[in-house]
Amino acid sequence: MGVGKILVGVVLVIIGIWAIAPFSWGGLGLWEELWTVLKGILPAFIVFIGAVLVWIESEELKVSSPKRRRKR
Repeated sequence: MGVGKILVGVVLVIIGIWAIAPFSWGGLGLWEELWTVLKGILPAFIVFIGAVLVWIESEELKVSSPKRRRKR
């Protein structure tokens, strides 16, 4: 089944390239729409990656910091 997945992947790549290719090359010319979507997704993606990094670093600090003992 590995070969079948590779073929499906190659077909999807070809369809994707055809979709964003300009009309003059025989494509659908969806580059402007793709660019609009990327500009809309990028800020949300940056916020998500930043939040994940903060979460990971805070967990590492919890694990690496020594436990404090209270004096009685």
